[in-house]
Amino acid sequence: MPELPELEVTKDRLRLALAGRVVAGAVVRSPVALKTVTPPLEALVGRHIRSVSRLGKVICIGFDDKLHLCIHLMLSGRFAFGPTRAPLNRLHAFALHLDRDEDLRVIEDTTHHRLSINLVTDPRQVDIVARLGPDPLGPEFTLARLRQALGRRSRTLKRFLTDQSAIAGIGNCFSDEILFEAGLSPFAHSTAIKPEETIRLYTATKKVLQDAILHLRRLDRLPERKDRTFLRVHDRLEQPCPACATPVKRVSYQESTLYYCPTCQTPGRELADRRFSKFLK
Repeated sequence: MPELPELEVTKDRLRLALAGRVVAGAVVRSPVALKTVTPPLEALVGRHIRSVSRLGKVICIGFDDKLHLCIHLMLSGRFAFGPTRAPLNRLHAFALHLDRDEDLRVIEDTTHHRLSINLVTDPRQVDIVARLGPDPLGPEFTLARLRQALGRRSRTLKRFLTDQSAIAGIGNCFSDEILFEAGLSPFAHSTAIKPEETIRLYTATKKVLQDAILHLRRLDRLPERKDRTFLRVHDRLEQPCPACATPVKRVSYQESTLYYCPTCQTPGRELADRRFSKFLK
């Protein structure tokens, strides 16, 4: 799933490529992806693109007359540019036809069809946008606000970081990287961490995301999952930890997995697989 760093870079690239362009049409190939019916997609024809923004994990393209196309790529969506004359295939869930015979297309590399597209007059009409917590790149993400969010209710730090109403834009991948940078267990409870640990979590969140953005900005194209070569623990099972050389471990639970270093994050203790144990601390 694209997360904040990829989407921040994507937003900037789309802004440069789309500003001032005129819409010639729009096609939804995956009907379940379109979550709104009013206004209709036909309302975009002839309108100029005025803005591209990122709200959490949602890319919002703004048009004349305050229309906003809000696209959530979910697990396996990605953007691509191509000529309008090129045929659409089964992976093309959506195409925005532009002037100069060019498309902005959304490709969904899965059969689950979880992509979400909303055409609205205010992005806050999209439920996931309305519920977003502070953006960790924005001024509203302060140490005081993080402390307040952590103490709101007890849950693991892993779940806290991936809760979009707590902090916007972080998912499974970068929550692992943040917790590694902070030296904190993914199963530490949000209401129990110490003041100095909160400071480490705050600093690690900003550092990990900003460093990832710097890496991805070096690309000459839109970032993809394969570009996460700079990650230190996520998806690095049994590879040596870059800090202490301990093999990175994994915990699987429900439909997801997490990665961590037993030495740096859980004082030498390996965590049990969540599929078989409900009593981890």
